[in-house]
Amino acid sequence: MSYDVIIIGGGPGGYVAAIRAAQLGAKVCVVEKDNLGGTCLNRGCIPTKALVASASLLSQIKQASKFGITIDGFSIDFPRIMERKNEIVAGLVQGIEFLFKRHKVQKISGTGKIIQSGVVEVTDSEGNVDQISGSNIIIATGSEPALISSLGYNGTTVITSNEALELKEIPESLLVIGGGVIGCEFATIFHEMGTKVTVVEALATILPMVDQEISRRLQSILKKKGIQTKTKTMIKSVSTDNGGIVATLESGEEIKAQKALISIGRTFNT
Repeated sequence: MSYDVIIIGGGPGGYVAAIRAAQLGAKVCVVEKDNLGGTCLNRGCIPTKALVASASLLSQIKQASKFGITIDGFSIDFPRIMERKNEIVAGLVQGIEFLFKRHKVQKISGTGKIIQSGVVEVTDSEGNVDQISGSNIIIATGSEPALISSLGYNGTTVITSNEALELKEIPESLLVIGGGVIGCEFATIFHEMGTKVTVVEALATILPMVDQEISRRLQSILKKKGIQTKTKTMIKSVSTDNGGIVATLESGEEIKAQKALISIGRTFNT
């Protein structure tokens, strides 16, 4: 099959380019192994904001008495919180699928690999291989959570944001490794739901990429909430222990938690 434009990756870069190219009259296909929408829609911005909304509402309920409102007997239905998150994601994915159908953009399920100029090899989930050709190829393969071997990632007790968004239960305690945007976001979400949270950051401040005034303000807010932050702190290793984890700092101090969340940045997909 031949196309005017082949796009490898169906995230915000890929699907927007696909729709625009189709609007301009091109014959377009998108090679994507997962749902359309990429990290942002499926495992990033959208699902985390759904959880933030639940956590924010919970925070307001806890403070209701300050406003003269008494709320007795409320409880957290975590499976329902996650179900709502999934419903929001599914609805938006369907929206992109509708736009693809409307503009006659074809989605090919699988992993794309450029094997020569104008030719993409596609391998589906069952290992079947096919080739497609195109006059133009756009690479929009996105990113995935960065990992370091010493942190002991296993997908169960030592997790990334991907697994955090699929948890079945609220962890009793959580060590967040990395005090950037992703780490601080999950720290506040799970804290509001009752998790004891510790954030460890190697650099001098949390959110080291933003203005120092903002960083200091957030650190103050986290402290008031009861979220412990450790800056200028390096983790030597993370190991499993009785169904939980033990993180050994370079200072020799140990931190124990039910789960550890690795949030040290993201790395590009190839």
